[in-house]
Amino acid sequence: MADHDIADGILDGLKEALAWKKGELALETVHIDPMPASRIKEIRKRYAKSTKEFERRFGIPASTMNNWEQGRRKPDPAARLLLKVIEETPEAVEKAARAA
Repeated sequence: MADHDIADGILDGLKEALAWKKGELALETVHIDPMPASRIKEIRKRYAKSTKEFERRFGIPASTMNNWEQGRRKPDPAARLLLKVIEETPEAVEKAARAA
């Protein structure tokens, strides 16, 4: 790619950002399910009596689960995906955690 093409792309992006900032352009947005603490706790309780047991089964540290369940921290997108996989097919995650 030529330097000229890169510069044009950067300039186009900056123009788009300015137009959005001025309210002249609506950009596409994506809503990401934040996975509330109550749902995280439900998932954990479905497969383990404690966060320590959940850690043994799935490899997510008990302290991390405690932070998520108490709302002190939110799981990042990869962690949310892992929790969803545990919710749907816990055996697959458990098997992978044992193999690691």
